Amino acid sequence: MTKEELLAKMKATIDEQQVKLESLKDKAIDESQEALDDVRAAIADLEPKLEQAKAKALEIAESADDVWDDVKESLESGWDEATSKLEEGWNSVTSSVKSFFS
Repeated sequence: MTKEELLAKMKATIDEQQVKLESLKDKAIDESQEALDDVRAAIADLEPKLEQAKAKALEIAESADDVWDDVKESLESGWDEATSKLEEGWNSVTSSVKSFFS
């Protein structure tokens, strides 16, 4: 995978996760206190993970092209780990929060 391909993949994932997070925030406006507490907990868990993903994307974007081959494997692995954490965060959201998306 080239640097540009990885960056495009990362941007798509980050954009998708940002949309999910914003949707969760928007839907929380009209919910019960218990659901709001679940939503706030989910948001508090997911926001730092999304920021980590953005930081990893920036790290890759700023890596020099001449060292890309040397760091490619490490950066791809780091990205896979960051996206895995994001998915784990979404999967850990309680059923009341998940019901917002059904």
